Amino acid sequence: MKLTDKMRPAFIAAAIALQLFVTLSLLFYTARVRSHALKTGSVISLACKAYDPFSPFKGRYVRLTFEQSDVPKEQLDGESREHLAASRGKKVCLRMQEGADGIWTVRGIRRTHPQDGGVYIAAKNRWYNDTKVSLDYDFNEYYMQENYARLVDRIQWDDFNALEPVLSLYVGKDGRCVQKGLTVLDAGERIPIEEYCRRRLSE
Repeated sequence: MKLTDKMRPAFIAAAIALQLFVTLSLLFYTARVRSHALKTGSVISLACKAYDPFSPFKGRYVRLTFEQSDVPKEQLDGESREHLAASRGKKVCLRMQEGADGIWTVRGIRRTHPQDGGVYIAAKNRWYNDTKVSLDYDFNEYYMQENYARLVDRIQWDDFNALEPVLSLYVGKDGRCVQKGLTVLDAGERIPIEEYCRRRLSE
């Protein structure tokens, strides 16, 4: 259908209204998840690494993979067995547990989100075999401002991973996550990746 001169302003206004609605919805959703996570103590940290050894940063975001992407089956609780076969290739809820080092690991897999007061995050059960379960997460892109991304893009893959990156997340009541921040170790101090970039740029 061709837009007439009379229809064009209404179409543009509708497009702007839709874009504004989507933006506000995302902002409100993020605020709700953050509020729920702070209220319930559902703020977790996952150890991660650069996804691509040749190009850890692409554009303005870093693509990450997580140590908990391949979970040994021996790490999972007994109840997980009955949920694995029926959830292959589907969304699942992962029961998380915090370690003494503050890093969280997957301890169980459920087909639906239990209401037992535990911390669960959403993921996809890609596949599994006799020894491990392979999982996909939807929070593996960490956005940065352009000058920081350019700086980190020049860091070699093994040097970046030597900084022991950790991604912290706010966990919502439905298991979906909102990124809190990416941190790294700099001279023994754990700092936001943005602060690390500021330090390097000021040298």
